Amino acid sequence: MTRAATRLILGAGHRGLVLLLATLMLSSCTWRGIANLPLPSDRGTGPHHLTIYVQVPDTLALNTNSRVRVADVWVGTVRDISLKNWIATLTLDLDPTVQLPANATAKIGQTSLLGTQHIELAAPAHPSPRPLRSGDTIGLNHSTAYPTVERTLASIAVILNGGGIPHLELIQNEILNVLDGHVDQIREFLTRLDTFTAELNRQREDLTRAIDSTNQLLTIVAKHDETLDHVLTAIPPLIRHFADARDLFADATESLGRFSDAANRTLSATRPGLHQDLQSLQRPLKQLGRASPYAVGALKLLLTAPFNIDNVPKVIRGDYINVSATADLTLSTLDNALLSGTGFSGMLRALEQSWGRDPGTMIPDVRYTPNPNDVPGGPLVERSE
Repeated sequence: MTRAATRLILGAGHRGLVLLLATLMLSSCTWRGIANLPLPSDRGTGPHHLTIYVQVPDTLALNTNSRVRVADVWVGTVRDISLKNWIATLTLDLDPTVQLPANATAKIGQTSLLGTQHIELAAPAHPSPRPLRSGDTIGLNHSTAYPTVERTLASIAVILNGGGIPHLELIQNEILNVLDGHVDQIREFLTRLDTFTAELNRQREDLTRAIDSTNQLLTIVAKHDETLDHVLTAIPPLIRHFADARDLFADATESLGRFSDAANRTLSATRPGLHQDLQSLQRPLKQLGRASPYAVGALKLLLTAPFNIDNVPKVIRGDYINVSATADLTLSTLDNALLSGTGFSGMLRALEQSWGRDPGTMIPDVRYTPNPNDVPGGPLVERSE
């Protein structure tokens, strides 16, 4: 090999080395460690894998290539952790066989005590009918994190060091001081509390019904909020009007009081006479009540006597009055009508009997008609009390 060829080979080697170093320097800007390199044996690396995004409030110690689990089964891998719109966003690659609803939840959990973490995907209590598809995003409202070992140990340290354990003895002593000497009162209080609880439990249906009724009332009120707003807007002017007219209300109240005093004095003076009038009025009202079945029939003759109001259209026929009358001209009737109380009473009745008239078919003689007040079982006419 000649010297020129050797020099050419060395120059090409130098240029290749410089190019390799430049490539390494340029690619080192995105180098984040060997843990970020995708592993060929990871879940979710197949040609038909699902890619979803999860927004989390804190990534904790989660790294790329961390496992994604569903029901403690490894189904995918965390492919990328980035910041989008100031929200930590995880890119997950899942096996195409994963079946979850669109509203699935995500939790960051700790796999081991050494700090390895993973993402746990699960279906919520009320899953969506739409399945989780590639490209979907699980929002912040569906992502949380399990307590880490560091947080658990920190909470235990707070309880043990400054969580109030030294004060437990003081609290116990104070409780004993309260209970000392008041056992009977506390027992009575517990008995009453038990009675109250039992009564409250017995009326729970009524309480539930009252709460439901209140809810219905509030629903009705909510539907008429515009009316209530109008009423509340109109009330203040009305109150101001009442405030301006309070002197008139006071004068009206005083006048009403004077009227009440005058009415009381008047009624007190007329009370005896009014009481007597009311007692006297009971008698005609009582008789009127007894005669009420016949009052309607009597009213038919009140304005059209001696004709019944039902027969008035039959009485007047054009320019003449259609009237029929029955006259009793027997001697016994004339004797009772004309001669009763005179010295000739009974003469016409005797003359009629002498002509052969049966006394049983004649009207009774008023001279021998018994007095309704003297008959046995009488009086036949009720007297007032």
